[in-house]
Amino acid sequence: MTTQDDMSAMIARIAERHDVPLAVLLAIVASFVQSGTKPNRARLEQQLTRKARAVQALRRRLARPSEDASVTARRAAASRALETGQFGEIERTLAQIELHFFGGMTDLAAMPKDQRVAAGETRADRAATAMLSLTPAACREAAQRYAEAAAIIGSADIARSRGLASMQGDALARIGEDFGDRTGFEAAIAHYRSLLGTLDNFDDTVAWASVQERLGRALAGLSAVTGDEALLDQASSCYATALEDLRQDQAPVLWRALKVRFARIAFTLGEAREDETLLEEAIAALASALAVWKRDGDDPRWLEAEQLISRARAALGQRTSDLALLERAFNGFNRVSKAIDRTREPLRWAELQDQMGGVLAAMGERYSEPVVLEEAIVAFGSALDVRRRETSPQLWAQSSANQGLASLKLAARLQDRARAQQAFMQIAGALEAMREGGYTADVAALQKKLVIAGGLVEAMAARA
Repeated sequence: MTTQDDMSAMIARIAERHDVPLAVLLAIVASFVQSGTKPNRARLEQQLTRKARAVQALRRRLARPSEDASVTARRAAASRALETGQFGEIERTLAQIELHFFGGMTDLAAMPKDQRVAAGETRADRAATAMLSLTPAACREAAQRYAEAAAIIGSADIARSRGLASMQGDALARIGEDFGDRTGFEAAIAHYRSLLGTLDNFDDTVAWASVQERLGRALAGLSAVTGDEALLDQASSCYATALEDLRQDQAPVLWRALKVRFARIAFTLGEAREDETLLEEAIAALASALAVWKRDGDDPRWLEAEQLISRARAALGQRTSDLALLERAFNGFNRVSKAIDRTREPLRWAELQDQMGGVLAAMGERYSEPVVLEEAIVAFGSALDVRRRETSPQLWAQSSANQGLASLKLAARLQDRARAQQAFMQIAGALEAMREGGYTADVAALQKKLVIAGGLVEAMAARA
């Protein structure tokens, strides 16, 4: 299968999974290609999945009833245009609906509240339509329209107006998230901080905490683009500050999101700084969230949280040589793996195989029997069945190197020089692939592992 065939299969899979017409996703991809951005398959899959959900949300909004027959008819026309990927036609039809709600009036204060809200919501639908295109310009256009929608609604529905103002920041942040452009995150951060200045953490606790959560996300995103680790500390502070005032019963979903995002950063920093306290904080935050989380109410996010707490347990278990933590981590990964459909989410499934392999390799160092290391090698092999070099070179190199290291540990256990040499060459091949792909950070990490591997091979040769 060629790379193009693989991309086509991925797009078709997303369309089927989310019940979105293929024509819509192809229109989104067309906007992306026209922007001149080189597609990254793994990243594009995430982006298209998000866009598919946005299509579903806009579809529901266009289907909302109206007492005005002309509005209903035009929304139906916009819905038909959505199903065929005609974004320009959706925009044209929504503009007509908006003009109908304004009815020639220019003084917002004189408009009936329901008309004012309806006009603002239609402007928000136009923003959502703009966001379907995968370009920075579309995000900027959407941000402007969300700002206008918030202003149109204004005092007619303060809560909704605030929500739309937050979505303005979300659209700006998407420029940074989807296109690696720091200016998008910077604009979003400034916008969120401005919004916080209009809110009180006691009188507007939920709205205030929601903006804190968004600000934290934008700071974390900017950190990913710039490499500035201090921004992660700021993001963590946003989440922790919000959790000080927000109770779980006030906004369960937001409270849970704050817990998970705090834990994600604590885990990231804990690994980077080799800080066991941060890893423990990540586990504690996730455990408290999972304790009141009904899986059947939000299975995908529950699985993400279960996978994250397993990663934190694995990291802490490896640092402290705690077999109980490692076993809990493996069981968690295994639960998530069994719930993931390999045919629908192949990369996610492969990631879990790689993570289970890592835990088994760590456990294998602490067991005298070689069987656990053998299971680790098999798990990495399962990941490599999906993480192919021609389609996912970076992921392939990661799993290949991990398998090589596990094989090397098994070779040392068995005193098998031929296996050790083969494992060393496997790691060296993965390093070369990383170097060819320009993955600088991965190259540095693999070079250290290759040095360790070389030392093991030399030690075995010396004992022979």
